[in-house]
This record gives sequence, structure tokens and C-alpha cells, in this order.
Amino acid sequence: MNALLMDEREKDGGQVTLIAAALVMVSIPFAIGIVRAQSAPPAPAYTYEVVSVKPSNPDQTRTYFRGYRTQNATAMQLLTWAYRVHDFQIAGAPGWATSNRFDVNFTPDNKEASPGPGMGRAQVEAWMDRNRQRMQAVLRNRFGLVLRVETRELPIYALVQAKGGHKLSPPSADIPGPIFGVSGGVSGPRITARNATIKMLIDSLSGQLDHSVIDNTGLTGQYDFQLEWTPDSPPRIPPNEPAAAAGPSIFTALSEQLGLRLETRKGAVPVYVIEKIQKPGEN
Repeated sequence: MNALLMDEREKDGGQVTLIAAALVMVSIPFAIGIVRAQSAPPAPAYTYEVVSVKPSNPDQTRTYFRGYRTQNATAMQLLTWAYRVHDFQIAGAPGWATSNRFDVNFTPDNKEASPGPGMGRAQVEAWMDRNRQRMQAVLRNRFGLVLRVETRELPIYALVQAKGGHKLSPPSADIPGPIFGVSGGVSGPRITARNATIKMLIDSLSGQLDHSVIDNTGLTGQYDFQLEWTPDSPPRIPPNEPAAAAGPSIFTALSEQLGLRLETRKGAVPVYVIEKIQKPGEN
């Protein structure tokens, strides 16, 4: 996943990612936490001229997001990408929103150049943010999405430097970046990063751990690193493939391989509650 498409998500089987804001104090069961405030997310500032939404080919196995075109994505994936949040920050999704898959293609309301060689990182991120808002408009208009945003007190992790400091390497001068990818295999997941920021690592860890992760490392530069670990639930082993020896947990791997560690805390987490969503009709 390279710099120009660092927010693009390509996966086999699919998952994607979530964020929010606040206003009125109420109580809810302790197991969920305290709702500190709630509000509606702002209306998107950017929209589309024409949009096509249709069921995906059932034989399609790859999910991807590329600016104006999305393939083989669930409504949950569209929502988490559009609002730049994680699955654990979404509540109230019906079953079909995580099973039915759609292809979405739209023409932006204003013509603009797609990312290409020479376009700076800030320009690429701004382009992606505009397209996220356009996807929000698609969800509102074609899926009838109505959301409210709550701030809840939930368990979180804080990423800090381990005793002795971090083990991240300076960025490679000969590699255009940032490049950040997550791959999987028999032994478990692997993160490979070049000229990447701690924010990219934080976003990935939040998805892997199903908890919000905040950055308390104090590291503001760009780095090269690789992280490999064995998940709590073992990955599916292909037939006739030997199982690999158990590796470190993600907590141990962070400490041993990157010189970073996760501390358990409690904190305010924005949660998007779905009040209404429906399957899109014919184009």
C-alpha cells in the first residue's frame, strides 16, 4: 500500500475502519460505559453528480476502495471507510450490513485530478477526505443512513515507548513513502512499513485489537519497521500445510521488535449508533 494510496484498503474477505463528537449527559448500563454526549455527524461538504450502487458479483473475492470506485464492500465497510472509524465504534448495524456486498461508483460533484506522481502527501490525504465525504453522501441518499454519535467511556490502549526507547529505524532515503501494508500468512499477521508515521501504526493496531489506541510515544517523525506476531485465534491453515511454531503475541512483539508497549487505560471513545439504514434500491 503506497503513499499515494495509503488510505486505500485491499483485502481478501474484507474488514475496514472508524471516529466522532458530543453534547447531552445520560446513563447507560455499566457493561457498555457512560454516554457523555450525543450529536448528529455533520452533513458532508462534498457530494457526487451521479452514483451507481449494485450488488457485487458473488464470485468476487477481493474488496477495495479507490477514490471514486469501491468493489465488493459491505455497508459496514463503506460506513467505516467513509467516517474513518473502526468496526468496534459502530453500534446497531443489521445483519445484512455485514454480509451483503456492493459495488459503488460515483462521479464527484466537482472535477478534480486524481493522485499521481509529484502530488504531495497532504494533497493526497485531502483528496481522500473529500471522497470519504462523498461516500457519506452516498450512504445518506442511497442507503437511507441516519446516525447519531455518542461518546462512551471504554477500555483503551496507550502506545508508549518501552524501557530503553524505541527500535524504529530511520526512513530509507531511496524509497518514496509512506508505504504501509498488512499481510497475513500461516504464522500470523505482518506489518511492513517504510517512511511511515506512528499514526499509521496506531490506526492499524486499533483495528487489530478492536480497541481505541492513543499515541503517547512522543514520536513525530517517519520510520521503517516490521512487526510480526501470532494472533490469539490461530489463522486457518491450508490443507496439508504444517502449522508454524507459535510466535509472540502482539504485545510481546511490539516490545521486542519495536521497543514500544501498550498500556491499558480507560478513555472517551466516539461511537456511531445506526438509527436507520436500508438496502439500496435499483439504480
